[in-house]
Amino acid sequence: MAETFLVAIIDQDREEQALAIADEEGGADGTVLHGSGLGFPEHMTFLGVTYQGNESVCVWQLETEQAERIARRLNLELDLFQPYNGLAFTLDTAALQGMKFVGHLTHTP
Repeated sequence: MAETFLVAIIDQDREEQALAIADEEGGADGTVLHGSGLGFPEHMTFLGVTYQGNESVCVWQLETEQAERIARRLNLELDLFQPYNGLAFTLDTAALQGMKFVGHLTHTP
């Protein structure tokens, strides 16, 4: 069974919708990270103060077929193909590389 990471970068106002879509497709266990100003343009300026908006990055590790199905639904139902609305995409876990932590990390005063 091949596994894939599903990543959705969306406006925080659509986070609950995204989680509900994933849950309907069996992808209930995910991780949500909150951020601000992740490269989206200014949303509005009011009295010289710019509102950047808040974004969420949602990540799931799922079977490839399930991840691709959820990504399609997120992109279509949340209108993510429109500029600055976000994006949902998949990453093959076999192609990912990164740090590997072995043992325990300890702090020595």
